[in-house]
Amino acid sequence: MERKALIFPWCVPPSGYLSTAPPVDYSFAFDKPLHTVGVVLLLTGLAVVAIEAWGRGAAQPQPPTRYIAIPLGHGHSRPPAEEIWTEAGVLGRRRAWSVKAVGALLAVLLFAICGRIGIFYRVMKDIECSGPSALTFLPLVLALYHSLRHPSQRQYPAWSADSRPRTILDRVFNFVYDGSTRYIVPALLLSISSFLVLVKTSTLRSTYICPIANSTAATIPTLQFFGFLIDCVVFQAVYRLVDDGISPADDWTIYLQDGTSNHLLVGLTLIARLYGVMSAVLLVAFSSAYIGVLRALGTGVSYSFPPKSTVGLALCLTLLTIALILHLVTDTNIETRIRTTVPVRLGRNQTAAFVVLLIAFSIGVVIYRLGPPTSEHPIVTLIETADVQHDTWASQAQRSRSLAEAVVHYRQRYKRDPPPNFDKWYEFAVSRNSIVIDDFDNIEEDLAPFSSFNPDDLRLRTMTVLATNTDVSGIRIREGKAEPMSDVPEEHHWVIEGAVTMIQQFAEFLPDMDLAMNLHDECRVAVPYDHLQDALKNPQPYPTPEPSKPTQDFSADRAKRWPSLEDVRTDPQFFEDARPPTFQTYGSVACSPKSRARQERHWHTRTFCSKCTEPHSMGAFVSNWTLSADPCHQPDIANLHGMHLSPSTMMGTHDVVPIFSQSRAPGYIDIRYPSPWSYLGNTKYEFDEKFPDPHFADKEDVLFWRGNTTEGVTSVGTWKGMLRQRLVHLVNNQTLRHPIMLPKGDHSDNLEYVMKRTTDIKKYLATKIDAGFVDKVVSCVGQDCRDQKKEFWFGDDTGLKQHWRYRYLFDADGPGFSPHFVPFLQSNSVVFKAALFREWYEGRLTAWKHFVPVDLRLHDLFSTLAYFGGYGVEDRNKRMMEGKIKQAEKIARDGKVWTEKVLRKEDMEVYMFRLLLEWGRLTDDKRTEVGFRMGRGREERSEL
Repeated sequence: MERKALIFPWCVPPSGYLSTAPPVDYSFAFDKPLHTVGVVLLLTGLAVVAIEAWGRGAAQPQPPTRYIAIPLGHGHSRPPAEEIWTEAGVLGRRRAWSVKAVGALLAVLLFAICGRIGIFYRVMKDIECSGPSALTFLPLVLALYHSLRHPSQRQYPAWSADSRPRTILDRVFNFVYDGSTRYIVPALLLSISSFLVLVKTSTLRSTYICPIANSTAATIPTLQFFGFLIDCVVFQAVYRLVDDGISPADDWTIYLQDGTSNHLLVGLTLIARLYGVMSAVLLVAFSSAYIGVLRALGTGVSYSFPPKSTVGLALCLTLLTIALILHLVTDTNIETRIRTTVPVRLGRNQTAAFVVLLIAFSIGVVIYRLGPPTSEHPIVTLIETADVQHDTWASQAQRSRSLAEAVVHYRQRYKRDPPPNFDKWYEFAVSRNSIVIDDFDNIEEDLAPFSSFNPDDLRLRTMTVLATNTDVSGIRIREGKAEPMSDVPEEHHWVIEGAVTMIQQFAEFLPDMDLAMNLHDECRVAVPYDHLQDALKNPQPYPTPEPSKPTQDFSADRAKRWPSLEDVRTDPQFFEDARPPTFQTYGSVACSPKSRARQERHWHTRTFCSKCTEPHSMGAFVSNWTLSADPCHQPDIANLHGMHLSPSTMMGTHDVVPIFSQSRAPGYIDIRYPSPWSYLGNTKYEFDEKFPDPHFADKEDVLFWRGNTTEGVTSVGTWKGMLRQRLVHLVNNQTLRHPIMLPKGDHSDNLEYVMKRTTDIKKYLATKIDAGFVDKVVSCVGQDCRDQKKEFWFGDDTGLKQHWRYRYLFDADGPGFSPHFVPFLQSNSVVFKAALFREWYEGRLTAWKHFVPVDLRLHDLFSTLAYFGGYGVEDRNKRMMEGKIKQAEKIARDGKVWTEKVLRKEDMEVYMFRLLLEWGRLTDDKRTEVGFRMGRGREERSEL
């Protein structure tokens, strides 16, 4: 027993590594499940054959006429061959199989494995519909089969005394401790505890859609059950082949675990050689089970999210420990031993010590998991933090009260002189009543990758983009006038028209330049990490600002230095069709090779990735809006937005090229500028007598959203992960359970996350939810169109003015920038926003101050609505929560007031003016010399 007990802790680390998230749940191997299974089976077979050959070579044959004495050393392990003594004292022999019988059994085994692989492949295609696996009961199945194969395996050698059980208690004792049935009770406890852990850890599902309108939701669990039955057949067939002596080696078996645990086969085979099939299987299963329960206990400690049953997990751990001790104790009395070196029954002191240790450990786990009660709602802290962050940002963004102060603050912030015509820009900003004078860090961030290229290279790259791709159009600025460079497709005419109209307001102060404007919504430029870091770490060095020097204007001959389109050599490979999915090839290439996005693949779309949300969340709620869309720490968003799943139209490039886009997703380096759509007022805030905008308190207590299925082109089921589809499915699905933060009980001040069905949540939420699609399914192919039409309800189009009647408006971005966000903010409603794309005003608005952020996974939506609107008030539910209506009204008011100060049409012009001045300097051959400077006296006075 001592050696066997020592093997268990040695099995825990490798089993834990192979069965935990990084190698399995996030493995790239599951991109090609059939190929993966084939390679694993091949390598496993080769390893087993090699071990078999090594075992034969090491064996020492004995003459057949000699008796074989059992060495004392085998008292702690399995004998070299199981010599089964019958009750008559005769040495039992296993029957030999005919070649025909062996061939038939191998054929059955082969067909069963092929069928199992087919089921595995089908389940993997719709893994989001899978349920808890019954594979945890395989050890129990093997234990039962083992007892049936050897029904009278309490062996008594001829020279031993007959000590057959006489009473019921003796029979129970014999069933648990002796004979072939001794594995059943440990296997039963092991299977039950493992299954309960699996159920509890899979309670919180992702919002990835499992369609209920077709048969997928019912088909996948059924296939899982049939897969389990086939696993049992394979398990028993292999066991029988080995147990009947076909293989000259000791018992060994293949523990096929849903096609994903074959990595344990070789280790299982090695252990089986020493301790037999059942001991090997149970030791490996115990190792994996312990890792599973410890992982579950370690998840959700921070801010008590995600919710898990602490007491239930502690009970599972207790059952598992009892099963392990029972197995180690009973297995000392195996069939082939006359005596055990360790008593079957522990002494009183040892038993008491074990029980006390087990109870202390369980209590410690419960205390560790429970932690201090949560009495203050996280949103309270987030709102208070947002107020401080906004005040800090606003104070530093509008410090300058004069041109001289603006110049000084510019130099302090950016370590260089302002660009030429900075005084004209300042006058322009003041005349537009812009309160943002000093903070234009977004421009600095967007232009940073291009500072390492010389001006001539930037000009050539701009013209190469314009000459190569038809989805990019140019704007030419010459002698103070902006105009399109070429004909623009009718459907994109508004992009260039709006941009030219905006630029024309200040074009007289701009140097001659050409701009490459992206005509599509999606961003285009994703630069690999190494190339991007080279560009960022080698910026153009600027000399120390010297105020005494005179102003140096832009070069006078700039127009001649811009190459013409006819002289530029086009490169067909410059842009490529970003075929879906784009996360691995574009969305995450800018991340560090050590980041989770580059090292892991979240293929299990059913599971909620709690580690992905921790860096930007406080419990279930978004605490860092900027970081919440960053792909580098959250590989699961590859399946949670149309931009990463299947963008509508995306011709991308990995080269560092300057393309101006209306928005961009984190990981791309497109240069952001104010959207012409918003500038032209195509979607603007308006109300009238028929559709008024009432005060917040007078609006209907409803969260409202209407939109189209235009987030991406849906094919091969990609619509199931898109943000808009998941939103509509989440609030209208009546079956799944979702987390919500509520009081613990009647009049309790403490809060906790609980899992409740959508029907119950919607019943008790004071704020009702109305989300749906309008018109018809668009941007889809074939079966995906039909599936969405069955899955969702489609209503009539809803005008923008009709939104103002509701207290809460949801804004979910689509293939690019959101045209509704600013009008929503200008209304008297609270805006809930979930978005991947970031626009030019990023940083000007503060989450939880001006709008309510919602995670892309949408798991925080119900808890947020319960906080602001209330829960169970009318029904006096035991978990009743009063709504914070006043706080919601304050967010609506603050968002409206601040938007009217910093997101006006005039603010777009001021931002664009500043952006093009900085771009003009980057494309000037004298970029380090040009700059705006003031007289020494005026500058020194401004610094005082």
